[in-house]
Amino acid sequence: MDIYWFFHPHHNPRLHSTALRQQELGELEQAATELLKSLTRARQRAARKPVPPLFPEHFDDVIKAARFISESLKTLCDAHPGDSKEALINLIKERSDFSGWEAWSSLVKEQLVEIGKEK
Repeated sequence: MDIYWFFHPHHNPRLHSTALRQQELGELEQAATELLKSLTRARQRAARKPVPPLFPEHFDDVIKAARFISESLKTLCDAHPGDSKEALINLIKERSDFSGWEAWSSLVKEQLVEIGKEK
């Protein structure tokens, strides 16, 4: 997922006039969680075979910061009132022209079906 493309106003002018969606917050949270996992693995690798001047403890503050970001995004995502059916349809339309988003589109369409069942 090229998440930068969908959060930078230069690439995506809709950011100037569209409210942040819960789906987007969830994607940011997912990216932060993946970064945290990657940093943890990098620390483990540095512990197994340090490359001076880089040692495992140099990753500790970065990992704490990544954990804070991940947890903060989860809090924001949980506080979001949720996306409307219309918001999800618009999001699918925005991304449907980009390759590599087919599986994502299928998942969001399934969410739309579930929203329809709830009403």
